[in-house]
Formats: sequence, C-alpha cells, structure tokens
Amino acid sequence: ACTALYDVPPDAWYFAANRAPTMPFSILLEIALQPCGWLAAYCGSALTNPEDIKFRNLGGKAKQLLPITPDIGTLGMTAKMTNVSKSAGMIIQHFDMKVTCSRGTVYEGTTYFGFFTKDQLANQVGIREAKVPWPSGADVARGERGELPHHPPFPAPMLRMVDRIETYLPNGGAKGLGLVVGRIAVDPSTWFFKAHFYQDPVWPGSLGLESFLQLLKFAAWKRWGDADWQTIAVGAPHSWTYRGQVLPTDREVTVILEVTAADDAARRLIAGGFLTVDGRVIYQMADFTLECLR
Repeated sequence: ACTALYDVPPDAWYFAANRAPTMPFSILLEIALQPCGWLAAYCGSALTNPEDIKFRNLGGKAKQLLPITPDIGTLGMTAKMTNVSKSAGMIIQHFDMKVTCSRGTVYEGTTYFGFFTKDQLANQVGIREAKVPWPSGADVARGERGELPHHPPFPAPMLRMVDRIETYLPNGGAKGLGLVVGRIAVDPSTWFFKAHFYQDPVWPGSLGLESFLQLLKFAAWKRWGDADWQTIAVGAPHSWTYRGQVLPTDREVTVILEVTAADDAARRLIAGGFLTVDGRVIYQMADFTLECLR
C-alpha cells in the first residue's frame, strides 16, 4: 500500500476549463489512479518480463462522496494492492483506492490494471459481444445534430473531448429517455498525447470517460437548459471497463450514451454507454449519474 498527497491549486487550469464550480471527474479519476501506477512500479512489476511492457487501466467501480471545489486544499490518496495474477505474459493487478480531504472521504472504490507487451495491445479486439444501442437509419434521419456548444456549461477547448453531436434523440434508447451519439477526430498533436504516457502516447481512459460525461451534460442541457452540473453525482456508484486504446494514429472516436433513468424534480440523469475508435468498441460505462448543483 502507499499514500500520496496532492495539493489542489485553487487556480488550476481544469477548474476554468470545466466551466463549473467543481473539479472535472477525469481529473479526480487521475488523482485516484496514479498512485496505483506508482505502487505497481515500486513493486518491480515490470521487471518480471524481459520485454518492454505497458501499463493500462482495465476498469473499476467507485463512488464520489464529496464534490471538489477550488478551496478543498490537500487530497490524500491511498492505494492498496489486493491481488496479482500472471498469465500468458500478462500481469493483472487489483487495487482498493480512496481519496480523502480534511472534510472526509472524497472518492473510494476498486480498480484493476494490466501490464501488456506491445503485441498484446495491438491484438486487442475490444469488448466482445457489446450491445451498443446504435440508432437506426430512421432514428438518425429524425435526430438532431450539430456542434457540441462552446458556451458554458460546456467545457473550454483544452477539456473538450467531443466536437459534434451526430445524433440526439430526446425519446431514444431502450427506456425512451434519451440517446446521444457524439464524435471527435483524433488529433495526434493534442496535449495529452505528450503527457500520457512518457514514451508511450495513448488517449487517457479518464478523458474517454470525460467525453461520455460531456454527452451526458448535453442531454441534461437539452432537457432542462443552462445549469451547473455535478458530474458525477455524489453518492452514486458507477463503473467503467476498458478493453482497448486510442492511439495518435487512430482516426475518430465515437461515443454512444443511453439515458437509463431521469428525475425531473431533482434534475438528475443516469446513463450508460460505449466508446468506439475506428469501429472498435473499447470502453463501456455504466450507471454514471449527473445532477444539478443548484
């Protein structure tokens, strides 16, 4: 186990880029997960394989218990390795994770990572038998489309992970509560490829979840108009699964969101969905919840 600390700068770029009074969920997730990577390295995991191997998050389940505002101060992150398995040259590691502040627990859950060779990553086929709720041709024809708005509450360019809405159906999806499909071209010069990872550029999974949450914000905006949104809602469990990666050589990311529950009185949405890259289904998101802050 290890404990790490992060002093949250009140003027950090991501608060302004989020255009909301709280930290973006993708930043919180990086804060929670990075100590797991440090611990895996400290334990010498990569030294057990004669080949160069790469570290990837595979999924997790967690809940946020407190919002993170610019005045939160120092966050403490605890990562505890709970299980390790090895098979066919791959190493899979499970962790308990918790983020705390002076006010109490901020975020807690479980997650798991893998070490893979370059060939193993290249041969990933994505999420098998994924039941993606693609809209029919008729639905696409009648759905709304256009750019993701640039004004608040939508993010500034540095955090903008969806460029355009391909299809918006307010009564779409299995529950008839809403379906959104968004897209963005992969730009190999984007800042995060230089930052994640060193000598191993890959689109951060946390920013893939951010693209999904931006579609969820769009669905809420279309339903209720302008507001400050907490993504994700406090106290609501959520989970994610990664079975692939977005590389600088890829062309386009498509995100599909299906609203599964809506509370008009509380202005709260629950949704699940998928992220694909060049036709491969590589991420699945379940039970992500958005709610109005005021």
